[in-house]
Amino acid sequence: MTIELKAMDATTFQNYISQSIEAYANEHIRAGNWQEEEALEKAKRQFEQLLPNGLNTKGHLLFSIYHKHEAIGHLWLHVNHQGLYKKAFIYDIELLENYRGKGLGKATLEALDQYAQKLGIKEIRLHVFAHNKRAIALYQKMDYKTTDYHMMKTF
Repeated sequence: MTIELKAMDATTFQNYISQSIEAYANEHIRAGNWQEEEALEKAKRQFEQLLPNGLNTKGHLLFSIYHKHEAIGHLWLHVNHQGLYKKAFIYDIELLENYRGKGLGKATLEALDQYAQKLGIKEIRLHVFAHNKRAIALYQKMDYKTTDYHMMKTF
């Protein structure tokens, strides 16, 4: 399966930001991290801190994911030099709902691996919410290892 990672354009970025802030807030609500009344504002603040210059924020790469010349999702990657080598962190990766479960997530991560190797990146990290079982299974299949656990008990 052929996947292309293309630099996100300004219009796509504006749509991405508005949708992603809301989705991120909802993920934190679902995970029990944030209260509903505060979630949207907290998500907005985090995005503003991470991407103060939007698409032009240093070290942050935002891609549209293409399959057969059709945009099927997005990828937000942060690349930095830590220690002796380049590292990357996936802030966001998502395929449109009707493209999930078809091997395109795996193909996207393979395309990312190739891209990272060309840039000399030696390590890619990410965060996944514990309730996202489908994503966890994909990352494990792609040889991502668990490095931390956050646990919670509610009453």
